[in-house]
Amino acid sequence: ITGSMSASLPALNHTELSDRSEMIVIGRVKEILPSKWTSADGKRPDGIDSFSLENSIYTDITISVDRYLKNQSSSKEVTVRIDGGTVGNDTLEADYEPRFKPGEKVLLFLTDDVVTSTKDIKPEHFKVTGCMLGKYTLTDDGKATRLGENTTLDELLSTIKE
Repeated sequence: ITGSMSASLPALNHTELSDRSEMIVIGRVKEILPSKWTSADGKRPDGIDSFSLENSIYTDITISVDRYLKNQSSSKEVTVRIDGGTVGNDTLEADYEPRFKPGEKVLLFLTDDVVTSTKDIKPEHFKVTGCMLGKYTLTDDGKATRLGENTTLDELLSTIKE
């Protein structure tokens, strides 16, 4: 099966992203885990020939946290879950989700997963607030970028309330 999901994203400014987030972190992409189906065993359910809200594919990303900007945690890692991925011959593309690369330095606005089909699947995880709008790639020279926006880490930090 090959499918794609689209969504129109409300334009959230930095303050709105901060206000709507349960947690905000700076860290590095440690690992992009193998994608799974939303079924109990992570495999394609029998008799399924298309994606649906109940039957879809997700991918977990492990982030090594350097710094918690909102809601401190003792954990050195957080798991971020995005819609989409590839399992065997099945690929689901979610054009509204951020893309991650191993080793990438990121600032992430995170919120609890409230999606019925994925929220109860372990491990404990978060979704990116505002989908791709809530992920910034950080560069060594102090820049913070996302699709359609270049700012600085300092500018971003000034809008975040602990």
